[in-house]
Amino acid sequence: MEHRRRSSDLEPGEHLLLSPLSAVPLPMPWTVPAGRRRWPALRPEAMWHPLLWLPRRLGTPRVLRDPAAGRTRGEAYDEWALRVVLELTESAPVTVEGGRWLLLHDPAHGRHVRPADPGDDALVPLYDAHSGTWLDVLATVGLDVDDPADVARVRAWLDGEPDEALDRVDLDRHLRARGRDEAWALHRAQGPLAAPDGTRTYVEDLRDASSALVAREIDALVAVVDAGAGGAAGLARLAAAMLSPAPDVAEDLGLTLHVLAARLERAATPTAARAAAADLRGVLGAVADAAAPGLRRTTRRAEAEAEDVLCQARGLGWERVPG
Repeated sequence: MEHRRRSSDLEPGEHLLLSPLSAVPLPMPWTVPAGRRRWPALRPEAMWHPLLWLPRRLGTPRVLRDPAAGRTRGEAYDEWALRVVLELTESAPVTVEGGRWLLLHDPAHGRHVRPADPGDDALVPLYDAHSGTWLDVLATVGLDVDDPADVARVRAWLDGEPDEALDRVDLDRHLRARGRDEAWALHRAQGPLAAPDGTRTYVEDLRDASSALVAREIDALVAVVDAGAGGAAGLARLAAAMLSPAPDVAEDLGLTLHVLAARLERAATPTAARAAAADLRGVLGAVADAAAPGLRRTTRRAEAEAEDVLCQARGLGWERVPG
């Protein structure tokens, strides 16, 4: 399978979701106009990208039910983003101690891995974190995004024409595996972890972990920019867009950051600008410190998951040894 490192050709717009839980903007399939296959302004050259071919089951936030409370709610955008990211990065077989194993992601039933077999050959990572490349979806059906004739075929298909190759694209053949619950990413995103201050889900921990890292990075930038030249104000607005800690970590954070951005933009003297920048750094530092437990919990989860996988792979490996 061919992977590519190239521009996604996705222009910023209302159909893209910016989430702190995804390193790239995510197209939102539910915003495609009725009667269209994709958005009218989308360039056909972009259709090599897997994010533009999400299966129906990943193409929209789900309705979640809380059995304890007997209530339902809509899946939040960050929760949907994490579900998509998990599927695109953790569906393929992995190598453990020289063997090829498929992750089952089912800790509730003690099912962490099974040996990969030839039936899993189509399970390739849609995003390869090691190389930073994405699966070229068009290449999987024999089309070349650099061939003008193939691009014309994609354009015609986007305009509603049938195409045998494009009509059979189905990313689920690279994602769904025998013996693995197809809702595993949803269960993992909502998976609880007990903590001294209560039980937190994976998505909640990742929100805090992301906020801690982003707050530290932006704080370091604020420390070196000219507070009176507009750079610090831009960083305050960037923080407002990118930070999404839990309410118990920071309440009304967005409003606070926008107020600080306005102070920086309106500062009449260098002294006033430096004072506003110092306040901004104080807020960012407080967020980083308060959200840091999310980093620790995320690390603890990763270590526990890795240990479960390793132990089960070793046990199954011994069972497969003849004699």
